[in-house]
Amino acid sequence: MTRDQIFAYVKEKYSTLPEYLWNSAPNYAVLRNTSNQKWYGIIMDIPENKVGLSGNEKIDVLIIKGKPDDIVHIVEMDGFAPAYHMNKKHWFAIILKHFTEQNKAVVTGLIDKSYQLSGK
Repeated sequence: MTRDQIFAYVKEKYSTLPEYLWNSAPNYAVLRNTSNQKWYGIIMDIPENKVGLSGNEKIDVLIIKGKPDDIVHIVEMDGFAPAYHMNKKHWFAIILKHFTEQNKAVVTGLIDKSYQLSGK
């Protein structure tokens, strides 16, 4: 999946528009819950080695909220990693290049859960 596909999904489903908060990181986009303005996601372009892959090429990752008991298992699967630069107990990373049109429902389902968790 691409960041543009995620932005289209969250705009349609939650009326969320990405926010670019940092001049020093112009490609980092925050997704906020429209009911309370809490973050439910952030898309970052970071070096592959920051999420356990080999190499320094920048890739897009989506950091989202999860339940701690679920995160322990999720981060062990291909395409996922502990959250970069966030609390690893409550957040995890989705390595977007691992997900295609055929399995985008996995990503959108996890986005939906993150949105729900941020609304509490």
